[in-house]
Amino acid sequence: MFEVITFGSATQDIFLELTKTEINGSNFCLPLGGKVLVDEMQTFSGGGGTNVACSLANLGIKTAYCGKIGNDDPGKNILSDLAKYKVNPRFCLRDKTIATAVSFIISCEKDRTVLVFWGACHFLLKSEINFKEIQKTKWFYLAPFYEKTAELFGELIDFARNNNIKVAANPSMFQIEKEDQNINSLLPKIDLLLLNKEEAKVLTKNPNASVEETAKIIRRSCPGIIVITQGDDGALVFDSSHFYKISIYKVAVADKTGAGDSFGAGFLAGLLKENNIEYACCLAMVNSAKNISQEGAKNGLLEKAELKFLPKIDIVKERAF
Repeated sequence: MFEVITFGSATQDIFLELTKTEINGSNFCLPLGGKVLVDEMQTFSGGGGTNVACSLANLGIKTAYCGKIGNDDPGKNILSDLAKYKVNPRFCLRDKTIATAVSFIISCEKDRTVLVFWGACHFLLKSEINFKEIQKTKWFYLAPFYEKTAELFGELIDFARNNNIKVAANPSMFQIEKEDQNINSLLPKIDLLLLNKEEAKVLTKNPNASVEETAKIIRRSCPGIIVITQGDDGALVFDSSHFYKISIYKVAVADKTGAGDSFGAGFLAGLLKENNIEYACCLAMVNSAKNISQEGAKNGLLEKAELKFLPKIDIVKERAF
């Protein structure tokens, strides 16, 4: 029996840092036909499904990852990280025909651009999932889905509901914007919904609403806990009767890749360990902050031994009505 099985992307993340680029408004420009010096390059494993799995396991949660990688070196690196963090890989398939997904994260002076190569994890099929075995868990964590794999979102939620498995879901903007995903019809079956502010506003089709109003709109369909992250403005959690406004835990930011994954993993781990929303809020914020203090989506994560010494986070609890 697992505590959590995660689903979602498994990628190789290649970080390229450029300084000699031309900035034009919100774009940076590269010379056509020329050569550009890369000042620094680093490679890490990434992808929401494996990021969340490794973060949960690092906090002492018995976790497995269900997804797909290619039969290649990037796939081997992902399996190596799953082993490093003690994530069970029994449901991770190796595809001999589709390469492992790769993300190129290009950083320049002001921000970054991500180039994505769709790979094996984006083409997981229903027929490739061992449904008999994955029912042996307490929770499913559905990290952002893309491409063909997005078609499994409703299938997994329905399967979980029919087998008394709780669902934590963090749908991608890709899923929210695709009409055939019909995310709203699935909200009543989700126990923990995790979104960033932009995703929440697109989901509700109400861009001018406050984050509190947005959470209330979502609540009309979703009976579970609603978490909306707001970057430097912290996060808001809504449990139907109270809002919990969480301040950020300030750190020197090295890389924001994986911030949402480490936040979501920390929140679910907090619920599993203490069944207390304020504890989950604190654990989520600290885990995310430590993660972004280092480069790479799986570095800097909180470990189980550190839970005894969690720093205090400012949390304001207010009645919602």
